[in-house]
Amino acid sequence: MSADTAVLDNMDEAEYHAHPALSATGMKWLLRSPLHYRQMIDNRVEKAVFDLGHAVHAKVHGVGAGVIAIPENVLSKSGTTGTNAARDFIEKARAKGLVPLKAETVEKVDRIAEAVLRNVKARNLLELPGRTELSLFATDEETGVQLRGRLDRLTDSHIPIDLKSTGDVRRYKIQRTIEDFGYDIQAETYRTLVRLALGVEPRPMQLIFVETDPPHEVRVVQLAHEDWINVGRSKMRAAIRVFARCAESGEWPGEDDQSDEIEAIEPLPYYLMINDHLEEVS
Repeated sequence: MSADTAVLDNMDEAEYHAHPALSATGMKWLLRSPLHYRQMIDNRVEKAVFDLGHAVHAKVHGVGAGVIAIPENVLSKSGTTGTNAARDFIEKARAKGLVPLKAETVEKVDRIAEAVLRNVKARNLLELPGRTELSLFATDEETGVQLRGRLDRLTDSHIPIDLKSTGDVRRYKIQRTIEDFGYDIQAETYRTLVRLALGVEPRPMQLIFVETDPPHEVRVVQLAHEDWINVGRSKMRAAIRVFARCAESGEWPGEDDQSDEIEAIEPLPYYLMINDHLEEVS
């Protein structure tokens, strides 16, 4: 294991996110533009919108940031967290590494976690022997860029598992979610880190999706199709090369800052399709 390679169980979450190595999340921002990546890195904030997902992870896996209920007596009369007392409680809770949630949301987290564990396919995956909240660090061999990833779970048989909360687990919705949130690039980044840091060949990424609203339906999928793997790997490689180039030059441009020409933009294919009836009425 090289000096730039590390395999850490239960690394402090704040310490992990503060590490300068390139993550899959960073890669997704780089593919939007290096300018967006710098904004994300230089102005990292904890968003309450992510609290539910973090809490569900902690409940299902039994590790990670603990949950603390926000006392009702610090909430406003209408039950919001807009009071000074509530803001003070939330700030202190986050400083301690806790996820502050209203009592009804804590109950919701319990229901979501129970739904995941009732699902036979999800439970069978999660009960496989392995390591939870595994942080991997390694150096990309082509560019020398240091990479990092934090796996929800990696089984002893080298299956990476990730739990995702979502609004809709219908098959076509999940396909779109994988594209929109870049879970393909995340999968290949994790698999690459398993190869580099552990020296083993990983299996395809397994994703457990659970709906955040009742009835909290669960769908378990794997990114085993060669198109997910090949495109995810291509996106990862492109992002790493962009990072290496920008880190060397010290310049982090926006997507439209890299040419002096004004682009002639074309309509998407559907534009003509949805407007082709106009000739008939003109």
